[in-house]
Amino acid sequence: MNNGISHITDCLAGRAADPFQRYIFVKDILRLDPSSVEYQNALGATQTSAWRSELADDQHADGSWGMFHGGDTAAQRRQRFPCTEAALRRARELGLTRDDPIIARCIALMERYALREAPYPDYIEKHGDDGRGHYFSIPFGVAANINVFDPDNRVVKPLRDMVADVVREAFAGGYDADVFPRAVAGYRVPSTMVPGNAFALMLLCNADCMDDAVQRMYLNHVWNKRCGIMYMSNYPITKKRDVSLDCRHVEGLKTRAEDKNFYAWLSLIELFKDFSLFRELMKPNLYEHLHNEAERLINGGVELPKPPAGHVNACYHMVGGRYAEGWRDGSKRVTDLALRIARLLVLC
Repeated sequence: MNNGISHITDCLAGRAADPFQRYIFVKDILRLDPSSVEYQNALGATQTSAWRSELADDQHADGSWGMFHGGDTAAQRRQRFPCTEAALRRARELGLTRDDPIIARCIALMERYALREAPYPDYIEKHGDDGRGHYFSIPFGVAANINVFDPDNRVVKPLRDMVADVVREAFAGGYDADVFPRAVAGYRVPSTMVPGNAFALMLLCNADCMDDAVQRMYLNHVWNKRCGIMYMSNYPITKKRDVSLDCRHVEGLKTRAEDKNFYAWLSLIELFKDFSLFRELMKPNLYEHLHNEAERLINGGVELPKPPAGHVNACYHMVGGRYAEGWRDGSKRVTDLALRIARLLVLC
C-alpha cells in the first residue's frame, strides 16, 4: 500500500477475525471490489452476527426505528436504539451500505419524510417561531442522513445545493459571519446547516458541490471552530478540552489511546472523512500521530480505558467503535480501535 500503513494492514489481517472486524478490514482497509469472493465471504459472515440482528430486530415494518431524531417515550425506551438516527449511525459504523436491505428500507422511508409524503414521527419543536423553523429543517436533516449512505439520491442534491450556495456566498472572500444568519432568518437554509453543525457536514460530504478553495476555507473554519461542532463537542478538534492538539506542531499531539476521551475525539475526525480534502486536514502531523497510535496498539502494552456504556445514544453523533461481538477479551477492543484508526489512515 502506498500510504505507509502496510505494517498495520499486515498485522490486522491476522487479527480481524470477528465477522464485522473482517468485513470492515476487507471493505474499508483493503478496499476490495464488492464483487470479489473475499468481500462477499466477509459480507456473508456478518448476516448472522449479533450486531446485524440487533439492528434488524429493532427495525419497524416501515423501515424506521421509531422516532427519527429522538424522544423519551416508553416505546423508545424499550428499544436498543432510541431513534432512527442512532440506528443509522450504528449501521454506518458497521459499514452497512445503501444496498443492504436494512438501509434500503430506511432510505425509502426517509425519501418520503424529505418529500413530506409520510408524516414525520417526531414532535415539532416551537423554538419561538411556532415550529416554523423546525418544520422547515426536517427535509435537510433527513437528507443529511440519506447522503452519508446514498449521495446520489434524488432528494439529496436539491437540498445540498441550497446549502452549498450559501457556503459559497459566506466564504467568497474569507468568512462573512453575517451570511448564514441572514439565510436562516430568510428561510433559505435552516439553522442546522450553519457551519459547525454536524448535520451540515453530513449533507455536504460525498459530493463535488464546491470548489477546492471554498471547501478548504469551509473545512478549516469548522475544524478550528472554537465552540466545537454542534451535536458533537464544545471544543475544536485542534484543542480538546485541556489537552493541546495544535496540528501545526508534532509535540502538541498528546491525545493517546489511553485517554478516556479518545473515542469521542475520533468521532469528531470521522465526521470529516468523506470530504475530498480530508487528506489535507490529516497531514502531516495528525496522520503521523494516529499512525503512531495504531502501531502502539498493534505492538501491545496499551492499556485502554474502561469502554463507554452501550454504543448508541439519541442526539449526540458519537460512536463507540465496537466491531467485535464481545469486548470481554481485551485484545478484541485493541483490534477494534486499530481498525477504526486504519479506516482513517487509508483515506490519506
